[in-house]
Parts: sequence; C-alpha cells; structure tokens
Amino acid sequence: MTGPVEQGYAAPLHAGDAAVALPGTLPERPFGVHFRMARWKSLVVLIAIPAMLLLVQIIVFQPVVLIEGPADPNKPALTPLTIVATGLSTAIAALLATILVSKMAKVPWRAVFRHTRTFDWRRAGVYLLGSAGLVGLTTIVTALIEPGSTGMGEFKIGASTVAILIATLLAIPLQSAGEEIAFRGAAIPAAGAWFRSIRLAMAFGIMVSGALFAVVHVSLDPWLVSYLFVFSACTALMGLISGGLEAAMAFHVSNNVLAGIVNGLFAGGGPSVIDRAVGSGPGASIIILMVMNVLVVVMVWLVERAKRSNSTAPTAPTAPTAPRNR
Repeated sequence: MTGPVEQGYAAPLHAGDAAVALPGTLPERPFGVHFRMARWKSLVVLIAIPAMLLLVQIIVFQPVVLIEGPADPNKPALTPLTIVATGLSTAIAALLATILVSKMAKVPWRAVFRHTRTFDWRRAGVYLLGSAGLVGLTTIVTALIEPGSTGMGEFKIGASTVAILIATLLAIPLQSAGEEIAFRGAAIPAAGAWFRSIRLAMAFGIMVSGALFAVVHVSLDPWLVSYLFVFSACTALMGLISGGLEAAMAFHVSNNVLAGIVNGLFAGGGPSVIDRAVGSGPGASIIILMVMNVLVVVMVWLVERAKRSNSTAPTAPTAPTAPRNR
C-alpha cells in the first residue's frame, strides 16, 4: 500500500498543452490519482459525495413533488420537471464536491478537471462527436437485435414531447457532466490517495467510484449494476488515457442526451419511465452497451495516440536562404 511511486504513467503533453502541473498535484502521476490527502479526508469526501447528491436532490425536487406528486423510485417518470430537477441537483452537488475535494487535498479546483495540461474544449468537441456516432450506432444495433429491450413505444410528438426534448437538451448535459465531475473527477482521486502504487490507486479508485455510482442510481438489478460498474471503469480509463475529464464528460453527455431524445420521441407523447427493478436489465442489450463503452475507450486511446504522434513528429529542416546581392 505504501510502495514507491511508479513512473511512466503520467499523461503525455500534447501540442498547445500547459507544461506545468497545478500547485499541490503530483506531475509524475496520471490524472485520476494525481493528488494526495489524508485518509480521513478521503473518507469525508467519499461519504459526502453521495450524501450531498441525495440532500440536494431532496431539496430541489420538493417543488416537483408538490406539483406532480411523489415518484416511484423503481420506475421514475422522466417528465420535463423531473429532468430539469435532476440536472440542476446534480450540477449543484458536483460544484460542492469540487469545492470539498479542492479544500481537502489543497489543490486548485481545476485539478478536478485536468492535470498537466489545460482543459481542452476542442478535445471535448471531438469526443462529443465521436461518442455520439458510437452511441447512435449502438442504439440502432440494439433495436435490431433486442427490440423489446429498448423500451420504445409509439412514435408521437405532442406538446409534452417537445417540453421533454427541450428539458433534455438543457438539463441532461448538466446531469451527465456533473456525475463525471463528482464520481470521476473527485471520488477517484480521493480514493486513490490511499495508495502510492499507481496501479493500486487507480484500481481502488475505479471500484469505489463504481460502487458510489451504482448506489446513487438506486437499482438492485444485477445487469444494471454491472453496466454501471463498466460505465464507471470506462470513463475512468478515458481520464487516465487523456489526462482530463473532457472525454468522459463528452461521452456521458452524448450517451444520456441521445437516450433521452429517443425515449422522449418513442414514449407515445407522454413521459418515458426508467425501470430499475430487479429483472429490468435484459442481458443481451446490456452487453451491447458494455461493448460500446469499451469501443469509446478505444476511440479515446486512438485519438490520444494520434495527438502524441503529431506532437512528437520531427519537423522538416528549413532550407537556408541564399544571401542577396547588394
């Protein structure tokens, strides 16, 4: 548990990246296990993240409950109000988690998002488009192989559908990015701070993050829980490979937004329902989704390898300029 720090795992710097690590971080370690804190502080962060999310959701959802009534935790309906409340509450909890882990580890808040480089919006855009393509392809494949598992009903666009689509486009990115910030940007480094060994730190961080991620999704179905662990592990690997949260956030946003749009369009003109009860996760479709998660990791690895190749490629020597006659 306290062996020497392993070398050679730090995310490489690419062209245009900042060459100086943030104060308080460990530049020799990769993103995800790049700062230290006392173990009791780590425990505070790991307990506080799901607790803050639950508390903020209870507060934010009070107006929704007054208007729509209490929701079934095993089969919540995705109405415009619940979508907006979910997005806002997750974003607030992510902000609180960022502040907490920053104070506990004594690092700048930006260390939650990146390590030895600047946060790259162009990188995020590339991964958003690539992830959207893979998620869209997976949706089509799943509908062809396991049409009953998609939960798609009648295609219908009504006033409620339009409201759901607008709420999805505005609030789901907040919810998706917020979960990555809280569970990958804050929870994994907090858990990984227990170990000096990079491999042990990353493995423990992924397990703890996956467990917390599964807990807050309130599902006891083994297939769904397994998928949540795979999803968490894959987004953690995206951060390890790329040195920041851009890829994980882009994938999470594209996955949830596209799923929300499809569910909204094929819900018969009303709200769609998420079934989290035991037996609600059919095996074949979940396996397809797991494979898609792995393919996104492969895409990130290929993109980052191409960036490294471009940044280290030797430049052609400039031909000497002939002297001018005067």
